[in-house]
Order: sequence, then C-alpha cells, then structure tokens
Amino acid sequence: MPRRKQPLSMECLALEAVGQFVSAVGRNMINPLCNVARRDSLRGMMLLQSSLDRLNELLYASVPWYLYDKMATQVLTAIAALIQETKQTYVNFEPITIFINQMNVVVNLTEVAIHPHLRNIDFSLWPKIMRHVLYKNLYRMTGLERLDLGSGSGGWKTSDVEKLTVCGVSSMKNLTSLCLCFDCTDHILSVVAQNCTKLQCLDVTASRSVTDRSVNTLVNCKELRELHLYRTSVSVEGYAVLLKGLPRLEDLGRCDEFGFILEHIRTTDGNTGPFGLKIFQSRDVTTFHLNLLIEMCPRVSHVSIYHDERISDLTVLSALDDLSELKLLSCDFFTDRVKQLLEVKGYNLTWLHLEHVEEIDLNALIYISQYCPNLKKLTFYNCEFLEHTSLSLKKLSVQPFRYLERIMCVADCALLHLEFLLSNCFNIKFIQLGSSTGIGDVTMAKVLSKNPMKYLEELKILYSDNLSMQTVHLLMTHCDNLRVLSELESWQGISETELTEFRKELKKNNFDLDIRPTLSYPSN
Repeated sequence: MPRRKQPLSMECLALEAVGQFVSAVGRNMINPLCNVARRDSLRGMMLLQSSLDRLNELLYASVPWYLYDKMATQVLTAIAALIQETKQTYVNFEPITIFINQMNVVVNLTEVAIHPHLRNIDFSLWPKIMRHVLYKNLYRMTGLERLDLGSGSGGWKTSDVEKLTVCGVSSMKNLTSLCLCFDCTDHILSVVAQNCTKLQCLDVTASRSVTDRSVNTLVNCKELRELHLYRTSVSVEGYAVLLKGLPRLEDLGRCDEFGFILEHIRTTDGNTGPFGLKIFQSRDVTTFHLNLLIEMCPRVSHVSIYHDERISDLTVLSALDDLSELKLLSCDFFTDRVKQLLEVKGYNLTWLHLEHVEEIDLNALIYISQYCPNLKKLTFYNCEFLEHTSLSLKKLSVQPFRYLERIMCVADCALLHLEFLLSNCFNIKFIQLGSSTGIGDVTMAKVLSKNPMKYLEELKILYSDNLSMQTVHLLMTHCDNLRVLSELESWQGISETELTEFRKELKKNNFDLDIRPTLSYPSN
C-alpha cells in the first residue's frame, strides 16, 4: 500500500498560513480602496501603495531570511488564486470600472512578495497579469542569484521588456543564472556582462535581437558554463569566438551549426583545442564533423544528434571516452550500427534516448539490456517496434535493466516488449507509457507478479482500452512507494463512478497518492 499522508511540518504550515494571511488582507483591502479610488483615483493609488509597502515590510520582518524564497512562492501562489477568485466575481450589469478597480488591487498585491534578499524567482510560473508587476519591480530584487524570465513577451514587446530588464539586472551583482527567451537583446547582454560577473548560465533562446555584437561582451563572462544561443542571430564566426574565449564553457545547448564552427576554427587559425565542452546537441552533423568533435572536444559526455545519410557510421562515437548519455534521432538500430556502438560504449551509458529509431525488436531490447547494464534512464519515442525475435531469454548473461530508474515508452509496441522491459526493472521509480502501447490488465498482472516495483514512485499511462480498477488495486497492493498515478481518466476500463469512489477511498484512508491528470511529456 502507498504511504499515508504525514502531517506537514510546522515550517510548511506557517508558510501556508502566510499565504492565507495575504489573501485575507487582500480581500479586506478591495472594497475600501475601490471606494476611495472612485472618488479620487490619485489618492486611491497612493493609499494602495502605502498599504502594499506596510504589508511587505510586515512579511519580511516576521520571517527568517533563509525562508524568503519559500515565503515568496507561497505568497505569489495565494495571490494567483485570489486573482482567479476575483475574476469570477465579475457581473455583466455592473460598471466595468468597479471590476477594474478590484482587479487593480489584487494584481498589485504581487508587490508584497518582492524583496532585495530574494535569491531565486521564475516569472514563467505565474500568470501574465502578475508578470507585468514583477517586471516593473525587477529593479528591487537586487539579491537574485537565479532569474528566469521565461519567454518574456514572446518577442511582441521586446523594447518594453528590454527597458525593465536592463533596469533590473544592472544591480544584480550576485546573479549566476539568467533566462530570457525571445526578448533578449545585445543591449541587455552588454549590461549583464558588465554587472553580473558571477554569471554561469545564460539562456537567450529564440532572441533574434542577439547578434554578433554581443560576442565580445559575452567573452568577458569568464565564469560561463552554460550558454544557449539557439535561434539567435549569432553567426558561425561568433560561435567560434565564444568557444575559444570561454574556458569554462561546457554546454552550448542545441547548436545545429556546431560542426561548421569546428571546421571554421580549424581552417582559420589551426586551433584544434582541446575545448572543455561536455554536452553536444545538433541536428545537422556529418561523419567528418563527429571526427572533429572527438578530436577537438574529447571531454564530451552527452551526445544528441539527428542521423541522416551524411553519417556513414555511428560507431565513430565510441572514441568519446567520457560518453555516458546518448540521444539518437531517426536511424535504424541494426543497419546504422547502433547495436555495435552500444556493444562498445554501452557499459558507460546511464541515459539512452531513442527517437524515431526503427528495427527495434526483442533482439534489440535484449542487446540494450546486455550492453548497457548501468542504464538509469531509457526512452523510446515514436520508435518502430517489430514483433519477430529469434533469441532465447534463457541465454542472458547479464540481468536486464537492474539499475534502471526511469523509463518512457511512447511507441506502438507489442506486449512482449513491454513485459520484457517492465518485468526486469526492479529498481524502477518512474514509468510513462504512451497511448499506443496497448497495455492492459493482463499484461500488468504478469509484470507485477514478476516485478512488484517496490520503488515505483510515479506511473503515467496516457491511454488504454484495457486497463481497469483491477490494475489500480494491484498497484496499490504491490507498490509501497507509489506517489503519483495519473491519467486514470483515460483508462477506458474505469468508469466515472469508480474513479469518484477511488478518490473518496484515498481521502478516507489518508493515502499519499496523487491521481490528478498531468498529461506532461518529459524529454528524458
């Protein structure tokens, strides 16, 4: 049986109470402030701001500094709920100004969570209506170490975002991580490089206003380890300067031009490295480029590539001594010599992702289990599974998938494949199966009779015609550590009545099991 819910710690209860307190204060502020604003809008604004300042001071004077980030999250969560609650109070026949004044109060309540000693904030977690307030007050968060601005305005209001971001980051001396997709500009990066000398991670994906003019600026950020410039306007020549000028750089994110960057470096100044890059992701690479990678970036441990006819032999990757994570897209398991690559390098692999890979049958699964005994993560995404096999499972010399902790299979496969995968991963913690695997009660019963999955924490099966409450009860019986069992709504063998009764049973028995739908698709 899954564990029962335990009482929350005093710290968690206190932080939740802070959020509830802010919500209660916000509700009580709405009518008085709206009444003042109707008579005198300027006085209403001044009164609102002074109320917010007093509440902000009270919160941060009453909570230990090391809980500021957690408290801010609780407060922002409570405010988001209050905004949604206020939206639902809108009445069509009332003057729109009344509703606008009410929303103005609760939205600006976001300011009470802002403080110079916050260390981490992610704007993308909050509704857009709150992000505007956060952006306006970015200059007040001078102590931030990690700032995630998400996708900004999506590229629609880059100039507005630029002004607010520049004003904010210019005083963030402790910033180590910055994310601003779509809306980053050369001017923002110049301010970041000048003021944020501790910066280690920068993500400006899809920001077309980032050009080669930022290259010399970024080269001055000597602590940079992670730099994402995918779909920006930085050229091959600019990338080359960055690769040579940033001694600590380990991850360039997805970079389809990377092979040409290495070619440019070698042909223009004869520099062959070695460079310290550890993560390589590209969708446009040839065998020649892979050989350059091996020669010039020998410390690469993560490889993600798209295979096409320009790659004659994938076994060239076996020359990477540190290779431990491998993602292959669009290839054939046997024809393109994936089998041979795994035979040579599989022992070092802890993560294997196969996407749009064909020729996978039980033989291929057995080879993976034998050549990659230390795998912790395994993904099959839109792969072609074949039913035929000629190997005997009795001949296996290595126990299959004994260290596997996460498996994702979004593919049309035979039940024999699933049984082999799931029956042998005794240390599995996370399982996600797609809507076309065809798994049902019979298969799950067979699997759990061989492998009770004592360590399983999360199971997602996105759709099934043949799964019912029988499987749910088996999981409840065998999987003592189960915490998440989602997408039960799409199991056709479970009626709405049964699902309602199951929710009541979980609540009555206080089981710590989350069955809310998520429909998320993790990348690994």
